[in-house]
Amino acid sequence: MCQLDTSPKAREAYYRRLADMTPAGRLGIGVALWLAGHSLQRSATSRMYPMADEAEITFRIAVTRFGSELAQKVYGRR
Repeated sequence: MCQLDTSPKAREAYYRRLADMTPAGRLGIGVALWLAGHSLQRSATSRMYPMADEAEITFRIAVTRFGSELAQKVYGRR
């Protein structure tokens, strides 16, 4: 069982707010969160591999997201 760190009142307010949003609004939040996560991952990968160019950083991110085998096929790398 997972431990909840949000009060029931706050959780209800959150779900009520989501329910009041349009599907496009909820999708917009999802896209913004994905972009923020992508930006953080790109920054972290750049710091881990300071000599890597943009193509190498993109490939390394693909490996973490899709696995080595698929990333190598898609990017034609080993």
